[in-house]
Amino acid sequence: MTTVLVLWDLDLTLLDPAGFGARMIAPTLADFLGRDPVMGASFAGRTDRAILTDLLERNGVELHDDEMVFALMEAVARRCEIFGHDLLAGGGGPLPGAHEAVAALAEYPRLHQGIVTGNMRRTALLKLRLCGFHGLPDPGLGAFGDHHADRALLVRDAIAAARTRGLDVSPEQAVIVGDHVHDVRGALDAGAACVAVATGRVSADDLHAAGAHAVLPDLTDPDALLTAIHATV
Repeated sequence: MTTVLVLWDLDLTLLDPAGFGARMIAPTLADFLGRDPVMGASFAGRTDRAILTDLLERNGVELHDDEMVFALMEAVARRCEIFGHDLLAGGGGPLPGAHEAVAALAEYPRLHQGIVTGNMRRTALLKLRLCGFHGLPDPGLGAFGDHHADRALLVRDAIAAARTRGLDVSPEQAVIVGDHVHDVRGALDAGAACVAVATGRVSADDLHAAGAHAVLPDLTDPDALLTAIHATV
């Protein structure tokens, strides 16, 4: 089998954040603004950079450059680290079959597991640690939501990171595993494949319609996941 880069989404694919991000962002934004914030931005499937930029604009902040967005991302990441216990206390944790799926893929030396997530790097690493993912998927083979608003750019960055690690992979040898149409579109726009899982708030029909190469109900059948990955590359 050729070398394959499997890039995992995190929220509602490998783990359930149970609203952790929203609970961290709202009070951080209030402190940042010095008043109760206007919320209402869509979080699903978007990168933290896109979400926080949207929220600042909704609250009348004129963004002449990225400095304020970076400052808010730093403040949110810091609050997440301080209140990390709230993720599990609020009902979050690994999704059924997630650990077993990662372990099953790890049995194949030519399958390399990385990350493409809308989460900022610091919050992604926190969630992985709290949910018991130690070392796999590999954060060094990945890209995070503080880098870009466009998920296709994250996919390309993750492939570039893999190549700097000596992995001879192209977009055609990359498979995104995610739960949202944004994951599917990001994969397709970057020239990669997508195996979608209907573990989030998007139906299997909508994931198929978005162009996913395969759609699974969840991660509880590692053999089905392996078959789907092998069929796409």
